[in-house]
Amino acid sequence: MFERLFQPTARSPLIEAAFRDINEMLDQAEHMLDLALTALLDNRTLEVDLDELDDVVDEGERMVRRSVLEHLSFNPRQDLVASLVLVSMVQDAERVGDFARGIPELLPLARHPRSGPFCDELRDLAARLKPLFGLTRQAFSEDEPKAARRVMASSVELKADFLDFTRRVADSDLTADMAVVYSGAARSLRRVGAHLSNISSSVVQPYDRIRHGDEEM
Repeated sequence: MFERLFQPTARSPLIEAAFRDINEMLDQAEHMLDLALTALLDNRTLEVDLDELDDVVDEGERMVRRSVLEHLSFNPRQDLVASLVLVSMVQDAERVGDFARGIPELLPLARHPRSGPFCDELRDLAARLKPLFGLTRQAFSEDEPKAARRVMASSVELKADFLDFTRRVADSDLTADMAVVYSGAARSLRRVGAHLSNISSSVVQPYDRIRHGDEEM
């Protein structure tokens, strides 16, 4: 499906540029998430302005939209569906950056160091999320359905585990500040996984089923 939509042999330079921009957006968002999680889980001071890094992601979204619009203005019949798919993908990539940027906003709420079983479990869940970035890039850059399906399946599993984690935080004897921090971080990470799954779904789903996990065969 993905290869037929994008017709690699006929893809325009503008569409190629859009692909590169989405890759770079995911690279930047992954870097932002690493910095945010280090500050959150290792109790370190965040010395980088994530708002500035997120500006790069936002600019990438603008560049993709501009490339798609310019391409369609010159070649409205070429890669039309592919262009629509790219606009959908870039929206999800931008949201990954937003959720990564938002995690450090939780830090001032914590009146205690992040440590103990819930911190360790959140670290483990984040470690399971991390490989989905590379798999997502592989899925749409190399037209790799297996990688796409792995991202989608992992996202479903992680969603259930993050929700279970949040329920147990709510039922725990944690102080209110730490419960808010851990549950807020879990929600952000869950949404990152969902947006990576959305991007990957573009590889194996027809256009009208993108962002739906129940793949049409």
